[in-house]
Amino acid sequence: MAGKVYRPDHTAHIRADLARSAMYFGTGLAVVLAAAVTTVLILQVADGTAAPAWLIRTLWVVGSFAVTVSLVGLLLTLVRWLVYLRRRAELDAAGAEAVGEVYARMADRRREP
Repeated sequence: MAGKVYRPDHTAHIRADLARSAMYFGTGLAVVLAAAVTTVLILQVADGTAAPAWLIRTLWVVGSFAVTVSLVGLLLTLVRWLVYLRRRAELDAAGAEAVGEVYARMADRRREP
């Protein structure tokens, strides 16, 4: 039977979630910016005659919306990170208490006949 391993990092899942959110919104921002640069290059090469004006306007509106969503997502992730930093000790203590209760219940069940 393997020995018990106590994992003192009870907030790792929060940091992993924040990192995932930052990567998600950062990747979205990079993709949108790459699409905008590609659109500008195509319009310069084609002299603006390759696509109707309404399509170009639609592309810029959709791109602007996507950039806004990505930036707001990154900003909210930063706010969540700052809240996490402020409350880390409290969250760690609550996690340790919850794990301690689980271990106590598991020990009680082992003692029962």
